[in-house]
Amino acid sequence: MNPASHRICLFVLMLLILFPVKGLAETLRVGVISESANNWPLLVAEEKGYFSQEGLQVEVIVTGDSGRQLDGLVQGTYDITHQAADHFIRAVEQGNEVFVFMTISRPIFDFVVNRAIRSIGDLKGKTIALDRPTTGYWLLFRKVFSENGLPPQDYQLLPHLGGAENRLLAVKDGRAQGTFLNPPLSLEAISQGLPRLTGLADHFQEFPGSSGGARREWARDNEATLVRYLRAYIRAVDWLLDPGNREEAITLFANKVEIDARHVPGSYQAFVGTGLVPSAALSMAGIQQLLDLLLETGQLEPPVSSPEKYADPVYQQKALDGLKIQ
Repeated sequence: MNPASHRICLFVLMLLILFPVKGLAETLRVGVISESANNWPLLVAEEKGYFSQEGLQVEVIVTGDSGRQLDGLVQGTYDITHQAADHFIRAVEQGNEVFVFMTISRPIFDFVVNRAIRSIGDLKGKTIALDRPTTGYWLLFRKVFSENGLPPQDYQLLPHLGGAENRLLAVKDGRAQGTFLNPPLSLEAISQGLPRLTGLADHFQEFPGSSGGARREWARDNEATLVRYLRAYIRAVDWLLDPGNREEAITLFANKVEIDARHVPGSYQAFVGTGLVPSAALSMAGIQQLLDLLLETGQLEPPVSSPEKYADPVYQQKALDGLKIQ
């Protein structure tokens, strides 16, 4: 190869590195349980080009069930999944090499009930619709109920219903008298006349809610990819947290998600105003709080390992450091 051709090849290679071609972008498969407000940063990162600027093409798959989604992560169907932090902890306890690498939001679930329920005590003898009876969000509500005079033996469970839409349907058709939902479905249920009994944000302001996780082997082998994903995601979070972007964010969500437009501002306030964690920061103290809850409720057997067994903040920190350098 002559010197001129060599220089041209180097120049083209540099352009490809600096400005990734969409057709050559690396594909990441990200599993999410439903089309909820928790996906807002994903929508922003795609719409604003943050993923493409990192050379990524992110394929978001709505799975509809937390258990099947986690199985898909373990089996390699998904590279990354977004779901409750306790799901990853249980998977680790079952011998799977998965871990939490970021926190998406604090718990913003509301507990909605049929019109006859006026207080927590009114749930005595009633039925509660659940996805899985061991999910962390339900354990938090169970703790709230117990502290307000309603122990677990005073109500029945209707478990394994899957996604939030199925749980809401159970309340509407009378099979259950209450369930927990997050925006926008919680707002839709409330607008239809189902009372909001309480919410996790009223009781657990620092607890880790929806989180991002992956297989440890995949993360080690694809560290640069995971850091690029996090850089794009953090930029989307920062954009959402800027009050000047509120109206554009609301319009974006309304255009991308099948939702009554009347509920989008409320979803924005609940998710961005209350739930969204700045920089997707992973708090190991928060993971410890979750471990304490799982131990307290008998979901984990003592002795419980340190948070490092289940979570690793190094990838998020590297992404954040890279953004500061830029």
